[in-house]
Amino acid sequence: MSEILLQNKNASMQVDTFGAYVNTLHLNGETVFFPKTELNINGSRKLRGGMHVCLPQFGPDAGEHLAQHGFGRTSDWQIAAQSENSLSLTLQAQTPGYEHVEWQLDYSLPDEKEAVATLTVRNRGDQPIRTSPGFHPYFSAEHNCFDFNGHDYDGNKISQTEFVTSPLESNVAFDRLRINIHTENLPVYALWSDRNGSYTCVEPTAEGYGFMHPADDMQFVPANGEKQFQVKIGLKAAA
Repeated sequence: MSEILLQNKNASMQVDTFGAYVNTLHLNGETVFFPKTELNINGSRKLRGGMHVCLPQFGPDAGEHLAQHGFGRTSDWQIAAQSENSLSLTLQAQTPGYEHVEWQLDYSLPDEKEAVATLTVRNRGDQPIRTSPGFHPYFSAEHNCFDFNGHDYDGNKISQTEFVTSPLESNVAFDRLRINIHTENLPVYALWSDRNGSYTCVEPTAEGYGFMHPADDMQFVPANGEKQFQVKIGLKAAA
């Protein structure tokens, strides 16, 4: 396990190679992610905060072969490349059905007001592989209410997860923070919070709980093919 700090002027991102986990994110000096923390929730220790990737699937697996949110967040990733403001991590898992897949996760701070996460799925095998990933950020939010694309939501009322389809560009307002989110191949947002801390999750996914439904053609990466998923988080303003 290694913790790596990326910086670009007044922006910083700390990444843990275990789980490819973003522990903290600050843009233009503002705290964007509730920091990764272990909390006592109903007598159990739970990790909350930061941001992690969910792969090969977001949410549960109807076949019960894969853990909730898959294995990406519980795996040791390898450093492929690193600079002051960027990091490339790779994972070659031995999970049955995914032995021939290379997962590459690139993090970067292109400027002090934006953070980018790009997941590239490379299928090196001779059979299609199924994936329906997502990202799970915990945005810093002191209060319950927030605005998503002009609609008001109450964090106390989304504990069962609400799925919302959004265009490429989305705008979120948490208290004083105004965030712009731009995605590629991640059009379904999961809105969720258990409000056990000052956080609310606005999570871009490929299809929501895609592995709870019969597989469709969009879920497959062809043999010797690849597919890319990306989220850009930009700080618009801090009131």
